[in-house]
Amino acid sequence: MKALVLGTAIVAALGATPTVAQAQAAASSGGGWTFEFTPYLWGAGMSGEVGAGSLPTMNVGMSFSDILDNLDAGLMGAFEARNGRWGLLFDAIYMKLAHSATASRTGSGPIGATATASAELEITQTVYAAAVAYRAIEGRTPLDVIGGARYAKLTVDAQIDGSFYAQTGTVAASAEKSWVDPYIGVRVQHPIAERWTLVGYADVGGFGVGSEFTWQALAGVNYEFSKSIAGKFGYRYLYVDYDKDGFRYDMANSGLYLGAGIRF
Repeated sequence: MKALVLGTAIVAALGATPTVAQAQAAASSGGGWTFEFTPYLWGAGMSGEVGAGSLPTMNVGMSFSDILDNLDAGLMGAFEARNGRWGLLFDAIYMKLAHSATASRTGSGPIGATATASAELEITQTVYAAAVAYRAIEGRTPLDVIGGARYAKLTVDAQIDGSFYAQTGTVAASAEKSWVDPYIGVRVQHPIAERWTLVGYADVGGFGVGSEFTWQALAGVNYEFSKSIAGKFGYRYLYVDYDKDGFRYDMANSGLYLGAGIRF
């Protein structure tokens, strides 16, 4: 089975000047709102299991290249607004994955009957996240405390067509599930050179409200190309354990991310 998950992405620090240290000072000075939009790509592989409704629980193990081979559509973007110590974070992800496979087997004996089967699977995932950030520690290495909620919706459609002798049959099943996970987290930034900043992020959530438990960690680096453009690169891990009303989604996702922050 091919499955897909992508979780939320975290936007890094805002700035209004070319140097990292000056950008951090400007974000905390209370001099008005600053904004940043970040289109990004998360090259996440996945490992775990998923089951929905009449669909059996299946093990999933696929690399990012497997996902790309079966990707129909994808759109990811994040937005951050900041004024003084306070910030607002938003994230949106839409992914649609389709996979098909065919198998056949010829029997032994004088009849030599052939059995064939073809399967089609389609998974669509939409994720919206919103959070409030508070600059708890200012200075050279600022730290933000973050609290928010993440809405996730998964739709799974599967169809299997089979034939044996002259008999044919079709089995189709679909399931849809959505939930909201509250979460809390922290984000820390530390400049290591004039244009370079290390970024670390971690959150935990679910708490049985939506999923039983979810946690996420990110480590990356930002590079200031100019006062309005920043490149972002790093590694991200996301785990979700959801199991309610016959819908099971126990999945770990990890991989490199790449984005470009546009400030205005």
